[in-house]
Amino acid sequence: MGAKPRAWVNRGLVVLAIAVGVELILRLATIPAAEKIAILVTAAAMGGVVAFREIPAFDPFGRVHWRLPRRPERACAITFDDGPSASTRRVVEILARHHVKATFFVLAANARRHPEVLRLLVAQGHTVAVHGVTHKKVHRDTQASVERELSTAIAELSALGAPPARLYRPPHGLKSAATLAAARKLGCQLWAWSRGIWDTDGPDPEVLVKRATRFASSRMVLLLHDGRGDEEHPDIEPMLSALPRMLDRLSADGFTFLTLDRA
Repeated sequence: MGAKPRAWVNRGLVVLAIAVGVELILRLATIPAAEKIAILVTAAAMGGVVAFREIPAFDPFGRVHWRLPRRPERACAITFDDGPSASTRRVVEILARHHVKATFFVLAANARRHPEVLRLLVAQGHTVAVHGVTHKKVHRDTQASVERELSTAIAELSALGAPPARLYRPPHGLKSAATLAAARKLGCQLWAWSRGIWDTDGPDPEVLVKRATRFASSRMVLLLHDGRGDEEHPDIEPMLSALPRMLDRLSADGFTFLTLDRA
């Protein structure tokens, strides 16, 4: 979960096209078996590259974190992307009423607009993590470019009074080998999520509550948004209306809430 339905359709079509192409080649080509195997391996590798880049939580080598470590209690993590915004204060108020700490993957450009909100997150005991300087996708950038984006964001957040935890979630969750290498060089863990609810589409709040709580499982990392990319005045009212009910239902189901750096 986490991507919009049309994104999953696009990803599925890419993988299906590769599979169909391989099947046609293997059925129709009059080539030796060894060459057919080579084609199959190459196509599988290509499909793996596409899946790795386009599916946030997918990494066959386990370098991308997307759920909490195993714990004796039923636990989950609430995470927010794209803030801070003017509405983040209301998010903090809701979390405080429910005694919940969350992880905020912030954009440095938005933090510059709302430095007092950024410092409020720290004062309230929430974890500030890195989403980037802006919401620009980085999965096609060079390692040097991603390093600049990451190091600039870390420096700016630190200068604003919120040295971030070394946790990095690239915009849209899109990644590449260069993204991983840059994060590793700067000592950052790459984080995706296990459950996204598409709150930026602004559906009815009860729809968001159901998406967040139906079939909720221990160790899940829930993706919400307290901003909308680089927008200066994002409308996150549906999420704000849904958040108290999400927390109430998850608490009633026996969940405890952890931040990603303390899991």
